[in-house]
Amino acid sequence: MNEFIQSLQTEVQNHSVLTNPWIQEKSKQLEFEDLLLWLSQEYYVSVGFVNWFLLVAAKTNDQLAKIILVENIWEELGEGNVAETHVSILEDFLEKLGFNLKENQILEETKEYLSDMENIIERGFFYGLGALGPANEYLLKLEYSKIADSYQELKESRQLPEGKFFNVNLNADEGHSKRMFDLIELTAKNDGEKQEVSIGNQLALDARAKFYVGLNRISPVKSS
Repeated sequence: MNEFIQSLQTEVQNHSVLTNPWIQEKSKQLEFEDLLLWLSQEYYVSVGFVNWFLLVAAKTNDQLAKIILVENIWEELGEGNVAETHVSILEDFLEKLGFNLKENQILEETKEYLSDMENIIERGFFYGLGALGPANEYLLKLEYSKIADSYQELKESRQLPEGKFFNVNLNADEGHSKRMFDLIELTAKNDGEKQEVSIGNQLALDARAKFYVGLNRISPVKSS
């Protein structure tokens, strides 16, 4: 594996967001209310996700880069099938869980995370690649797997729908993550560009940590 790509992955793996007390506790024992809270805020992230890719794609004239970014967007959008977009799948999942999206409210910390992401992307193309590749596609695979495992355990104790939302995202993030790392390796050639990717990664990881500050404020971990 490319040394720079490996360093980006290590930055994600070692970041405190993955050892956040909320994730640590809920990955061991997830209550139904915790699941709804997490999904209700992930809904806003899912809506913003496609927009972030569009913003990054607009930051470059590299046609191959645009194609790769649009491929990711197209898959997020269900390849043209509205019912299969990741947002629609999440909406359907929440509905089956009895959650009323019309009453959903975004937390201030979630709002701040979304704003931070747009600000990072606004800094430039390579910052955006760092924010979307390692700090989103790769990170989310690690995050979602923790919650997905807890969901399966929760599902054993009560009647819940199949976790298509988790399956779709985990499968997509695997392929999307590799595609983004390949794009970074292809386009970030000099030290300055690599540094911008790394900074974008770090800033986006720090921003994601704010998301969990909000969840912990609403549903504090028992150890806190």
